[in-house]
Amino acid sequence: MSSVSFQQQFNQLTQLLTHYHWLWQPMPMAHRTLPWHEQSALCDWLTSLNHAQMTQLKAEPEAVITQLSSWWPALAQLTELTAVPQARTTKVDVDPRLAVGVPGRKWAQIEAYLNALPSSKGAERYLEWCAGKGYLGRAISSVTGKPVESVEWQKALCDQGQAFAQRNTLAMRFYPLDAMGAKAAAVMAGCDHGLALHACGDLHIQLLQKAVTCGMPRLSVSPCCYQLIQGEVYQPLSDVAQNTGMRLTKTDLKLAVQESVTGGQRVRRQREQEVIFRLGFDEWQRDWRHQDDYLPLPAIKKSQLGQGFADFCGWGAKQKGLTLPADFDAGWYLRRGEARFTTLEQINVVKSAFRRAMEIWLVLDRVLFLEQHEYAVSLVQFCERELTPRNLLIHAEKIN
Repeated sequence: MSSVSFQQQFNQLTQLLTHYHWLWQPMPMAHRTLPWHEQSALCDWLTSLNHAQMTQLKAEPEAVITQLSSWWPALAQLTELTAVPQARTTKVDVDPRLAVGVPGRKWAQIEAYLNALPSSKGAERYLEWCAGKGYLGRAISSVTGKPVESVEWQKALCDQGQAFAQRNTLAMRFYPLDAMGAKAAAVMAGCDHGLALHACGDLHIQLLQKAVTCGMPRLSVSPCCYQLIQGEVYQPLSDVAQNTGMRLTKTDLKLAVQESVTGGQRVRRQREQEVIFRLGFDEWQRDWRHQDDYLPLPAIKKSQLGQGFADFCGWGAKQKGLTLPADFDAGWYLRRGEARFTTLEQINVVKSAFRRAMEIWLVLDRVLFLEQHEYAVSLVQFCERELTPRNLLIHAEKIN
C-alpha cells in the first residue's frame, strides 16, 4: 500500500469508528440490559441467539459485520478496511536446537515472523526489544550470524538468556535495562535493525519513538496489548491521528485484543465462571449500596474461584470496604450473575465486529507516525490468526 492509501484507510476507519461508537463502546460488565433499546431489530436478533451461536459468532466477526450491515450498510466497509495482505514469505531454516525451553506456539510465531521479514542485507547489528530470555534474538543471531543486543528489564531473564547464548556460541549481549529509560536508547543508537515480536503497549511505542529520534535505519515491529499504557487515555503518535479528536480509554483499547485462540475448554469455563461471579457480586453491591453503577474488582487468583461464589463475594466486599450480611443469599445473586452473563455475551457479539477495526486503527497510527518521520513502511500479516490473532507486522526502512 502507498502512503496515500494508508492515510485514506485510516481516515475511513476513523469515520466509521466515530460514527458508530455507540455500537462498540459500551462496556459489557457495566450494563444490566442491552444498551440499544431503540434498536429493536438488533435486540431481537441478539436475544434469539443461544450460547453456542454467540460463541461461534464471536469467533467469526465477518458474520457479525454482515448482520449489522443489513441495518447499517456503511458497516460493510469494515471487512475491506481491515484487510491486510499476507506477507511474502521466504523459508528461513532455524536450528531446532535453539527452540529448547520455548513453548511450541511461541517458537512457531518466531519462525513465521522471521519468514516474513524483508531481506536486510545491510544490517550489521540487531536490537531485540523487550527480549525476555532472548528467544527471538537466538533465532536472528543464528540465521544472520550478526550480533544482537537484547534489552530486557528483568535481570534474571537476561542472565538466563546470556548463559544460553554463551553455551550455543551466539553473538548476543543482554542489557538489564528499563525500556523507557535513556540507557536503553543508548544501546539502540548502536544498532541498525530493531526487532520486537509482541512488545506490549507503551514498550513498543517507546521503541518507535526512540528509533525515530536516533534515526534507526530499519524496524520490524509486531505490536501487542495496546491497552498497557501509563495514561488513562490513549495519546496518538501521528499528527493525523492526533487531529481526529478520537478519545480512547484503556477500556476502549482492550477491544483490539479481545480475540483469543489459545486456551481450551477448561480455560473458557474458568473465564465464564469468573465473569459470572463478578456480575453476581455486582448485582449484590448495587442493591447493598443503593447505587446503580458498576464497581470493578481487582484481579484474582484463579485458584480462589474454587472456594465458591459466597467466598468470592466476601473477598469482593472486603476489597471495596463493604460488609457482606449474615443472611447473604448466594444462590439468588449467582442466578442474577448468570442472567447478566447472557447480556454481556450479547454485547460482546456486537463488539466483535469492531475488534479488528480498532486494532488496524491503532497500527495505522504507528505506520503514519513512521511515515511522518521519513520511513518507507509496509504492513502485513506474518501468520494466520490461528497461530496468533496479533499477527500484524510493521516493517519500516529509513528513506535516505
